[in-house]
Amino acid sequence: MSNTEQKAREAISGQKTVWGTKELTSHRVGARTVASEKSSDVTEVYMAAPYKSIKPNQLHGSYHWDFERLLSVALIPLFAASAFQGAHPITDGLLGVVVPIHAHIGFDAMITDYLHPGKAGVLGNKLCVWGLRGATVLVLVGCYQFNTADVGLTELIKRAWTA
Repeated sequence: MSNTEQKAREAISGQKTVWGTKELTSHRVGARTVASEKSSDVTEVYMAAPYKSIKPNQLHGSYHWDFERLLSVALIPLFAASAFQGAHPITDGLLGVVVPIHAHIGFDAMITDYLHPGKAGVLGNKLCVWGLRGATVLVLVGCYQFNTADVGLTELIKRAWTA
């Protein structure tokens, strides 16, 4: 095997930079990237690592998007039922659970995207994540208390709207 062939194989398999007197160009053949030689000056060649598919994992985010969309779609009939039917313990209870969880997922995505450990530091990220979890639990408990010991969420919105 020539030195150029060895460098081409290293470039394909491990994302190495290849220097030499010949340019190595890549093209796709089926599912493999193939390097070929072309006379030229000294150039750099970067090759991507092979794609590895990820198996679906319920706890690692593969079903997260589906659950988030399900909650978003569930809010439409819940708000419609509350608006047309008025206050009812079932719709108030469902709103008291679905709305805080929907908000939690949205804020969690914001923390993941904008307050990740590389930007906010590990401690800052942990504080944000655990602060969100604590706030979500407090909101869920508050909604439960408001629905059971007071007028309920639908009646609260109705009174605030007409006040």
